[in-house]
Amino acid sequence: MTNIRLVAYTSLAVGLINWRYIDFNAGGFAIIVGALLLLATLSKPINLKLQKGPGFIVALVISAIAIIYSFLA
Repeated sequence: MTNIRLVAYTSLAVGLINWRYIDFNAGGFAIIVGALLLLATLSKPINLKLQKGPGFIVALVISAIAIIYSFLA
């Protein structure tokens, strides 16, 4: 498993847990971010760009914002 998939699965898992136990609006953004990252890893050229360089940092920051937002919502 690549690091970008780990970030995507983490975001998706936190979003689903918050969606189920806290509120629908709490986990919605994290679910969308996690699902989009997982869909992006299916394409080989996009996956290579996300694994290395600034693409990983951007994906990590967006995922972190989604996770923090889901806890604060």
